[in-house]
Parts: sequence; structure tokens; C-alpha cells
Amino acid sequence: MLTAEKVIKEIYLLPLNERQKIAHHIIEFGIRNPHPDVPEILDIKAWQDEIARKPFNLKQASEYLGVSSVTLRRWVKARRILASKIGRAYTFDVEDLKKLKKAHLTNKSAKSI
Repeated sequence: MLTAEKVIKEIYLLPLNERQKIAHHIIEFGIRNPHPDVPEILDIKAWQDEIARKPFNLKQASEYLGVSSVTLRRWVKARRILASKIGRAYTFDVEDLKKLKKAHLTNKSAKSI
């Protein structure tokens, strides 16, 4: 019997350009334009909600905000954003990051006017 695990293993054995074709097909037809006769297999909203519940580490948060890790550490120190720290590792709540990013983009666009 063919299973998702077997298909995934086979995909990893393909050359890179063939894997890219498969990824493009999944994104194009499985997410953006699903065929009406095929049942929905990926609940985008549930997937996004699941991601939003998991805290970001320093690297993920800095990439999301488009700033360096040094800048993000400065913002934590200046209390511009809240972070939890266990040992030397920071974690950030996704909702806090979204608010900061939105405020940062709003301020940036207001200054350019």
C-alpha cells in the first residue's frame, strides 16, 4: 500500500529540479487553486493558528521582523518587545511579534510621507 511516508521518502530521492516541480504543483494546485472535485486536505487557517501558538526563538523572530539578532536583543533590553529568557535563549510570542511588526511598518510608512 502506498503511504504518505513512502511518497515523501521517494520525493527526497528525486533530483532537486524534480522536487521543486512537485513543491510548485502542491502550492499552486493544492493551496491556491484546489480542484473542485478534490477534498480539501490542508486547512490553511488551522495550520496558521498552530504556527501562531508556537513561540519563536531569537533567530526566527529577527528573520520575521527583518532585523538583526543584535537589534532584537536591544529592543528586548529597551522593553520595546517582551521576551522570555531561559538561560541564554530568548523566546517570543508570535502575537507580540505581529504587533511590533505592524507598528514598525506603520511608523516607517508615516515617516516616508
